[in-house]
Amino acid sequence: MKKILLLVKTFLPLTLMAGVVIAVASSPVFEQAPKAPADNTAVWTEYHFSQEEKAIMTSVFNLYAHIDTCRRLFMSGSIRAMDPADSTADMNQSFRFCRNGDELYYQLGDVEMVSLKDRFITISHQAEKIIVSPPKKLVAPFQLPVDTLMKIWESENYRVTGSVSGQDSVVSLRCANHASCKEYRFVFDPSAVSLRELYMRMTNLDDPLNEEMDREMRITLDTWKEGYVPDGLLQAHTYLGGNKSSLQPAGDYRHYELINKL
Repeated sequence: MKKILLLVKTFLPLTLMAGVVIAVASSPVFEQAPKAPADNTAVWTEYHFSQEEKAIMTSVFNLYAHIDTCRRLFMSGSIRAMDPADSTADMNQSFRFCRNGDELYYQLGDVEMVSLKDRFITISHQAEKIIVSPPKKLVAPFQLPVDTLMKIWESENYRVTGSVSGQDSVVSLRCANHASCKEYRFVFDPSAVSLRELYMRMTNLDDPLNEEMDREMRITLDTWKEGYVPDGLLQAHTYLGGNKSSLQPAGDYRHYELINKL
C-alpha cells in the first residue's frame, strides 16, 4: 500500500509545480510523527525575490505549464530516497509513466496502476494479485496562477539560483533553516522543454540543523517522449479478459489472483 500511495503522490503532481512540493513532501517515504518545527524565528527575515530570481522561477513554471498541456506523454527513470535516520525508508526503484488524455499508467518497482475511463487496475507482482475497481478521477492537488505560486515560494524565504549543465538548465531553491524542506532542484532541457531530474532535501525534525541527517529524494528521468504511448499499457485487454461480470487475468498476468470490485 505504501508503494501505491507513493506512486500516486509522486507522479501525478509532476505536471504541476505546487503539486510536486506538497505531494512529495507528504510522501510515505518521509512520513513521520508530527513534531514542533525548529525555532528559527531569530534568523528568519522577510525576503523578496529579485527580478533575476523571478525570471529563473518563471522558467520552471513555464516547464510545468508545458508538461500540463502534454496529452500524450511517456517517461521512465528511477526514484531514489535516502533517510540517514532510518535505512528501512530508503528506496531505489525504477518507474514508468504514460498519459493519454485522462487515462494514465504508472509503474513503480513491482506495482502497476492503470487508470482507464471505465475501471482502475492495480497490480502487485510481488503478491501476484490484480485489483479491479471503479474508475477514479486522478487530478493534481490544485492549480494556482504563477503570481500566487511565486509569492508562496518567496514567503518561504528560499533563495533561487540558476545555472547551466551541458544543454540543461539547473534551478535550485535553498533555505538552510527551513522547517520542512531545505532544497528543491529542477534539471530540465529548455530547448526540448523536458524534465531531467527533480531533487528534494527534507529537514529531519529530530535534528533539524544537521544537514547530514536530511532526507533526500531524487527522481531521475532517462526517457521522455511527447506524443507517444507504448502499445498495450492503456489497453484493458493487456491485463484482463472476459466481460465485466466474469473478468479473468490475461496475458502475462493470467496466473495472478483477481480481486474484482466493480
